[in-house]
Amino acid sequence: MHIKQAIIQSAVDIAERIQASAILLPDSYASEPIETDIPVVILPRQTSDLLYRIVPPDYIEKEEIALQECIRKIADTGYIEGSISGAVVGVIDARSINSIVVYDPGESPVVESLRRCEESVEPDVFRAVLNLALEFSLEGREGRHLGTAFIIGDETEVLARSHQLLLNPFKGHGEHERLITNRDNWETFKEFAQLDGVFVISGDGIACASGRYLDVDARSVHIQQGLGGRHAASAAITAETGAAAIVVSASGVVRIYQGGKQVIEISQHT
Repeated sequence: MHIKQAIIQSAVDIAERIQASAILLPDSYASEPIETDIPVVILPRQTSDLLYRIVPPDYIEKEEIALQECIRKIADTGYIEGSISGAVVGVIDARSINSIVVYDPGESPVVESLRRCEESVEPDVFRAVLNLALEFSLEGREGRHLGTAFIIGDETEVLARSHQLLLNPFKGHGEHERLITNRDNWETFKEFAQLDGVFVISGDGIACASGRYLDVDARSVHIQQGLGGRHAASAAITAETGAAAIVVSASGVVRIYQGGKQVIEISQHT
């Protein structure tokens, strides 16, 4: 049996034994036949190409670790979005190493950190905001990529630490029209995302405000170099309150902050 076919069969056997929610395969395995009812996700070629460029040829172990990290990030993102419900089985195709990894995002520190938000944020609300942010990061608005931020949960404290930059466009509208879990309202959110400031979303998914300026001292938080005031203020508000923040950068990268720290970064362009 061909090596790749043997690895795929072993991955399928493991996935079916543990009732995995997905099998993640590198692009180099895309043409191999696979028979299973478990969803199969093909990792994009550019993921491997990028790693080949940044990992020196003699650092095989580092390359494998980087590919494991890629699987972890994809699984974490899928779990948070709701598209992955449990453990995944991933195949790693490094230069001279082929391996199978099993990873349960439900046990990851990232997901555990976000679970602490559930006292003030309903899980379906968080997932709705994340999916909207991911969609916005891909599409932008009117042909332009724009940045925006959603502060979710603990809305009383968040509103007390912020003020309007302009009239609140959500004021006077009924709750149904401001509900972020209703996809019919997403065009409204995308339109208001062009305004300066952030969205404030209640824990049960009601948009309290848009165009909101956060009155927080961001000097106590540490964010990635090169990120601006929106990221710093969003991180800071999560340090001062029980809210979580989902920030979309103009480059299309989505970052999640909780407890004053970045807990996950999602880039759909690499």
